[in-house]
Amino acid sequence: MNLSFENPAYFLLLALLPVLAIAMGVWRKSRIRLSDKIVSKELFEKISVRKSDHFGRRRNLILLALLLIIIAIVNPQLPGDRQKVKKDSADIFIAFDISRSMLAQDIAPDRLTRSKLFASDLIKSLKTERIGLIVFAGAAYVYMPLTSDYNAAIDFINGLSTEMASYQGTAIGDAIQIAEKAFTEEANRNKGLIIISDGEDHDSGVLKSAQSAAKNGLIITTLGVGTERGGMIPDMEEGGSRYKMDENGNPVRSKLDAAILQDVASSAQGQYYSINDQNDAIAGIKDMVSKLDRGEYQSVDTSNNFSLYPFFLFSAFIFLILEYLMTVGLLNQRKKVI
Repeated sequence: MNLSFENPAYFLLLALLPVLAIAMGVWRKSRIRLSDKIVSKELFEKISVRKSDHFGRRRNLILLALLLIIIAIVNPQLPGDRQKVKKDSADIFIAFDISRSMLAQDIAPDRLTRSKLFASDLIKSLKTERIGLIVFAGAAYVYMPLTSDYNAAIDFINGLSTEMASYQGTAIGDAIQIAEKAFTEEANRNKGLIIISDGEDHDSGVLKSAQSAAKNGLIITTLGVGTERGGMIPDMEEGGSRYKMDENGNPVRSKLDAAILQDVASSAQGQYYSINDQNDAIAGIKDMVSKLDRGEYQSVDTSNNFSLYPFFLFSAFIFLILEYLMTVGLLNQRKKVI
């Protein structure tokens, strides 16, 4: 069963559930202490018609309902009917920087995660274009060939990790050259390349690569990820609890090199954008795409995936109803009144 998720980033909301469970327990104890000050336990037992308010069960019902709501927001999907269709498409590769500097947290939650979220939103805003993926650090390679299967593209993007890089660096020039070779069909057509990177520790021949690619019809848009102030790079070998150190034992601060990314874009008829201006960046990329040459391709349409979120929402609603009935005492066992 090929299960996919439309909004996987919302899985982060699951971290709130244990916090909420603890907060509810603290609130419960504070209410008990307050009632003890107002009325004695013996008197309370006499005037109460319920044997128990079943707080533990009610809390579990609420937490379970919230869990199901989060899963509904993530929206698990099953693949629908696969239909062959003809599309009028432009060709675009998205090149991701997966060097360790992309783990810096100067933009939340970190540079790589923000890049993945941006790319997923970008792909959802496109319509018929063929998308390919390239990853690069010290070297570059094609991660996913050109396809119009956007669901597959988003799944591939969600799987990106800095652990995929065999050695470190920011080989933007290699990514450009790989993109040129990957555009195998109709060499005289204009193609698009989107580079998402912090630009740091770039290779020296990157501008020559961009200029050469521009002569062959490649338009490059660059997207800067990070800030000029920069951020520390978590050391994943230490579980992310420490930071990368230089030879003097000082934390390494990674900073966005916007200048080189601007030069690459201008050398290849493109534009530079900051990931912090997502709306402008997506609008600019769509404008670039509209200027690319287009061709007709036969592809497999998987956009009719079957969403499972209604089942999770309905189950959450049932659990919340049960919790409400327990709160008002309709499902609680009552004492016999003599």
